[in-house]
Amino acid sequence: MTPYQNVPPMGSQPGYRPPEMPRPQPNPAYMAERRLLRQSANYFGIAAILYFVVNISASLLLSFLIQLSYQFTGRQLFGNSEVSYYLLNMGVYILSFTVAFGCYLLFLKMPWRVAVPFRPVDFGTMLLSIPASFALSVIGSILTSILSLLFAVTGYQPVTSDITTPVTLPGLVLYFILLAVLPPVFEEIAFRGILMQSLRRFGDGFALLISALLFGLFHLNMVQAPYAFLLGLWFGYLVLRTGSLRISMVLHACINLSAGVMSILMNGMGEDMLVLVNLIYIVFWITTGVASVLFLILRTRGPLGLYPAQTWMRTGQKVGVYFSSVAMIVALLAIFFFMIQNFVRVA
Repeated sequence: MTPYQNVPPMGSQPGYRPPEMPRPQPNPAYMAERRLLRQSANYFGIAAILYFVVNISASLLLSFLIQLSYQFTGRQLFGNSEVSYYLLNMGVYILSFTVAFGCYLLFLKMPWRVAVPFRPVDFGTMLLSIPASFALSVIGSILTSILSLLFAVTGYQPVTSDITTPVTLPGLVLYFILLAVLPPVFEEIAFRGILMQSLRRFGDGFALLISALLFGLFHLNMVQAPYAFLLGLWFGYLVLRTGSLRISMVLHACINLSAGVMSILMNGMGEDMLVLVNLIYIVFWITTGVASVLFLILRTRGPLGLYPAQTWMRTGQKVGVYFSSVAMIVALLAIFFFMIQNFVRVA
C-alpha cells in the first residue's frame, strides 16, 4: 500500500492524513509569454472594435453631410452622385483603418520601420509570384463556390456587398482607386505589416496563421473569407521570406485590379460566353501558376520553411490564449454579427 492511500496504514492513529504532494510551480517564462500574448490579443481586439465604431459612425456622418449639402444646394456633392458615393466609401475606408491600426501600433509602442518592412524585392521573384497568386485566387474562388452550395442546403446563402460598378469616367477612376489602390496599401500595412510583424516574437508560423485568419474574417462575409484566408497565407509567407511589404502590395493590387476589370467586362455577357471566359481564365492561371511555383522553388536558395518558434507555448496553446482574451472575444462577436447579416434566404 502506498503512503498516499485513503485508508490509514496499520498502527496509525485515527484521523491520519497522508502528506500532500507539492504543487508544481508554473514556469515564469511561460507565464510571461502568456501574459504578453493575451495583451497583444486585447490590443488588437480594441483596435477591431474601434474599426467598427469608426466605420459605422463615419458612414452615418458623411452620408448626413452629403444629404445636408443636397438639401441646401439642390444638387449632389461634387455635382455627381456616383463621385459622391465613391468618395464617401474612400473616406470611411481610410479613416477606419487609420484610426484602428494607428491605435494598435501606439498600444504596442512598435517602431514604424519594424511594423512596416519595405525592403527592395528581387524582380524575378516578384514576377513569378504573380501567376502563382492568380492560381491560388482561382482555387480560393472554387472553394468559395463549393462552400456557398453547402450553405444553400441549409436554406441560406452567403453574399457580399460589392462596390457599385461605375458608369462615368470619374466614377471609373475612383472605382479602381477604391478597389486596386487603397486595399493593397492599407490592408497590407495593417495585416501583413503591423499585425503580423507584432506577432513574430511568438513565432513566424503563428504570426502568419493569425494574420491570415483575421484578414479573412475582416472581409465580414463567408464568400470572401476563405478566399482571403488563402491569399493571406500566401502574401504573408512571401512577406516573411522577402522581408518586404512591396511584394504583397503588388500582388494584392494585381488580384483586385483583375477582379475589377473582369467584373466590368463580364457585365451583361451571355451565359454561354460567361462560362467560356471563366473556363479559359481558370485553365490559364492554374497552368501558369503551377509553372511559376516550380520556377520559384528552383531559384530559391536555402530552406523554404519559416523560422522556427523560440517560444514556451505550443501553437494550439497560443491560438487558444489569443482568441480567449476579453477584447478579442468582443471583436469576434462583432465580426460574426456582421457576417450573419451577409446571408440571404435561398428562394
